[in-house]
Amino acid sequence: MTAIQPPRPRTYELPGNYYTDLDVYRRELQTIWRSTWQWVGRLEDLTNPGDYLATVLGEEPIFVVRGGDGELLAMHNVCPHRGARLLPQKQGSCKFLQCPYHAWTFDLSGKLLAVAQPGWFPELDKSAVRLAGAQVDSWGGFVFVNPDPEGECLAEYLAGVPDYLNQYGQRWEDLRQIAHFTREEPINWKFQIENFVEDYHFATVHAETLTPLYDVQRIGTIPAGRHINIPVPYAPNCPPKDPQRRRWEAGGVSYQGFIFPNITYGTSAHTVFFSRYIPVNPTVTRFEAFIYQTPAQHAAEPYIGEAGPSKVGQEDTDVCTLLQEGVRSRAYQISHLAEEHELGISHFYNTVRAYLG
Repeated sequence: MTAIQPPRPRTYELPGNYYTDLDVYRRELQTIWRSTWQWVGRLEDLTNPGDYLATVLGEEPIFVVRGGDGELLAMHNVCPHRGARLLPQKQGSCKFLQCPYHAWTFDLSGKLLAVAQPGWFPELDKSAVRLAGAQVDSWGGFVFVNPDPEGECLAEYLAGVPDYLNQYGQRWEDLRQIAHFTREEPINWKFQIENFVEDYHFATVHAETLTPLYDVQRIGTIPAGRHINIPVPYAPNCPPKDPQRRRWEAGGVSYQGFIFPNITYGTSAHTVFFSRYIPVNPTVTRFEAFIYQTPAQHAAEPYIGEAGPSKVGQEDTDVCTLLQEGVRSRAYQISHLAEEHELGISHFYNTVRAYLG
């Protein structure tokens, strides 16, 4: 009997093992997460000298701190003595940085100030020791970090995204966080991105939640560098249900999109959401969603949150779980992609392939 051969991937397809394989996941950590700009917080989180945000980008522990001169600085959260992590993974404030292992002390710019038992290091030149730097910059009040200190600047990396988002009728710098949700899901991070950047599933998965709200036939998918701009026109007629009626904007556009590698966002008349998908392992992702309003938006219509995951979010989680369950099959394949309404998927595939080589 002739063995059944699994279908060969088409040029636009990622093989099934890209969603389950530990070696692929490690390659992603080494290539994508070590050399891309990633969103870590807001400028209002870093108001005063010594204010810091500590996080992990892939496997890179990183912190951003407001320096004594007011400048934003980003450094690898690793002591150059023995490699211990300096700051806990949280938001806080400090006057200096001290390693919890051997008490080596650094100023806010990363320069070594003092070591415990200096006589035990007779040849140590303190002026030659400092924390390894990373890149930090901001757009619209959002703080981004690139672990690679030699990589391209943020403005070049973002390509046409800022011009696209500047069409929104609110100042991005004025946004303030009013809600935050986080959960872990048994899904590879790439499946969740792919689901966001296509709208072909709206009529099936979101028949009651999103389809009445938007003019699905006119949703656009516009590649912008590594990223994807997705202008979503509102439905021409007011949706019949009250929650959707409140979110509907006559003649308006929801400026939605994706910033590689892991940020999705969307606007409405009264709120903005930013979400990020953080890989925990090849088949688990931590999802974080942040809701923002400007003071004027909050005064006009305070945000009313849902108890637990949103219905739309649960709908997306359910279908992405089906993808994760099916990807291990020898029959897994992608036979076709809708040229316009799944364009974002093929663009995402090409970007991932470029990083993984």
